[in-house]
Amino acid sequence: MMSRLRYFLIALAVLLISILLPELPVISILLRTLDLSIYDTILEVHNAITYSEYKGVYDQICIVDIDEKSIKELGQFSSWPSLFFADLVNILSADEPIAIAFDVFFTESDSIQGYARERLRPEFEGLTANPDIIMDALSTDDSFAAAIENAGMVYLSMFNSDYPSYTGVLPDKLTAWKVQPKHFLQLKYPIPPIPQYTNSARGIGFANIEPDVSGKIHDYPLFLQYNNNAYLNFSMQICLDLLGVDQIKVNRNCQLLSGENIVSELPLSPDGLFYFKYYGQGGPDKTFRYISFSDVLFHRIPPGYFKDRLILVGTSAYGLKDSKITPLDNSFPGVELHSTFIRNVLEENYVRWVDSRILLIINILALTIMAIFIPRSKPFVSISVFLFISLLSIPAVYLLYVKESYIYNYNYTLVPWVLGFLAMFITQAHEQGKEKRMVRDAFEHYVSPEVIQEIMKEPEKLKAGGEKKYISIMYVDVRNFTSFCEQLTPSEITGFMNNYFNRATQTIITHRGTLDKYIGDAILALFGAPVTYPGFEENAVKSALAIRQIVLNIKEEYKDHPVLKNFRIGIGIATGEVIVGNIGSDRIFNYTGIGDKMNFGSRLEGLNKYYLTTIIIDEYTYRAVSNTVFCRKLDKVKVKGKLNPCEIYEIIDTLENMQNKPELISAYRKYETALDLMLAGQKNQAKTLLEEVLAILPSDEPSRIMLNRCEIIDWDTWDGSWQFESK
Repeated sequence: MMSRLRYFLIALAVLLISILLPELPVISILLRTLDLSIYDTILEVHNAITYSEYKGVYDQICIVDIDEKSIKELGQFSSWPSLFFADLVNILSADEPIAIAFDVFFTESDSIQGYARERLRPEFEGLTANPDIIMDALSTDDSFAAAIENAGMVYLSMFNSDYPSYTGVLPDKLTAWKVQPKHFLQLKYPIPPIPQYTNSARGIGFANIEPDVSGKIHDYPLFLQYNNNAYLNFSMQICLDLLGVDQIKVNRNCQLLSGENIVSELPLSPDGLFYFKYYGQGGPDKTFRYISFSDVLFHRIPPGYFKDRLILVGTSAYGLKDSKITPLDNSFPGVELHSTFIRNVLEENYVRWVDSRILLIINILALTIMAIFIPRSKPFVSISVFLFISLLSIPAVYLLYVKESYIYNYNYTLVPWVLGFLAMFITQAHEQGKEKRMVRDAFEHYVSPEVIQEIMKEPEKLKAGGEKKYISIMYVDVRNFTSFCEQLTPSEITGFMNNYFNRATQTIITHRGTLDKYIGDAILALFGAPVTYPGFEENAVKSALAIRQIVLNIKEEYKDHPVLKNFRIGIGIATGEVIVGNIGSDRIFNYTGIGDKMNFGSRLEGLNKYYLTTIIIDEYTYRAVSNTVFCRKLDKVKVKGKLNPCEIYEIIDTLENMQNKPELISAYRKYETALDLMLAGQKNQAKTLLEEVLAILPSDEPSRIMLNRCEIIDWDTWDGSWQFESK
């Protein structure tokens, strides 16, 4: 009872440890990294499986790309005047898109200022009385601001600097939201676009998406905090405006409301994170439609192409360093992260989270089942089941994401699952080790190694009792042993018998038999117990044939000995269901078998004296070995104590050894035919065949017996069997 209770206490301790471990700073980072690695693997496998399936490019969100082609045609990006962007906005807005958003920072004016203005003033004084008019005309800030205002649907982005710099006043159009999120990105030094642009824009937001502890980007920061206010990224602001959201509530998830109506609910992790639902690798025309900035500027795109589409302006050019590392791509354009988020929200295609309470219930159930199962199972079974369930969980977790878009913090279940198994398995191994040492110390001098091994696997079998098993029982007895004892000295007989017992016993063990006991000069062996295995019947017969050969070898060794040259044995093998186990009292018992088949095996061995044969088996053994061993049907008998007749067979040799002995095969088959003729009442035909057998095998006693039986039986009442009254 206390042993079983120990496992439940281990389960409780593991559950508490698994809850507390993530609270430790270093452990938390390690577990978080492991969790993200598992998630990344799921994404990578899914992407690899679906990579060959062409899903098409998503056209509802178009990315106007400041790419290498545009830089080549328009010059170094840092030298681009605002006029380029003004013309771009004018061209795009003419097609009536849903919105235009810039993932480009316009924090500086392109006007001539400061040192450059003073340096150029003398150059322009020769041309005009007011050089400032010319220098102001060279600035296109006003053109861009006018284009933004005229379009009425342009969103601008701002960034956060890690270094002290002039921040100025945050733009009025940068909306502050009254929310208390679990997670937010802390801003240090926000840098807005120049006022001319912010005053004209439809909306403004940040463009900050940072990698996590893994160095990759998995989540989108819904909120950015500055001066105790919560702000949004520009892509989030676009979604809110398109959905008509005027209120945000954050509890378990992030609810977007229009008035009192929830228009969308963004699933959050237990840590308050919103995960991207990636659609594939990033880059031009892999997932989203990319259009070169210069192609738009030079009117290479048909008019009306951008109608009712959402336009994001950003860059995939390597030199502009706006590439991010994601689970699927080490060079993912930053602008596509915002495109992915917008598509996630507008399509409500989210990564969802399994409720933590469900995970807790799963952990409790798993640990409880472990606490019940492991102490009742063998170590190999425990390991096998643990590995099977662990492997089964891999496709389950994968399909949970692929089919339902659900994930969870995998270490929430992985840690208690692994820790629980290891703790309970080690406890089980320690307890079983103590029991095995006790068994070995107590019994290794008294029972066979096989029985010790079986008991060590299941120490509860030490108590008296057993189980039903289908096995083969082999009795081996020495003929005329009493006569040997009368003619030989004690030392001679013990030396000879020890030699014989050693060889015979080793043969039994080699053929996976269990030595039950020595009964005087007899050997009792079990095949298929204590461990059941396929083909134990054949092993019993092969063991009998090997012992028969050992006896022949011994006779050859003692051919000059006046007594031992006549050494002979008889073997009987019966197969069936018996009770095997530790039979006896609580303190003194022996691993053996009891039952009708045990007695019948002994009777079969005794019949060898009557038929002058060596190995006799019953019909159940015959059925199991007839494909590999050559047997002849010997008789149909009723042994002492049995009412029902049973067919018995003599083992001749293996089929392989009999292949080149057609005359012997013919003789034995004639004998069997003669038995059938006797059963049919055809006495004379049977006698003829038996005489033919004796012509081939003059010393075949069974044929002589049957010839004699033909003369003495009452053919009118005979049922085909022979009754034996003695053992």
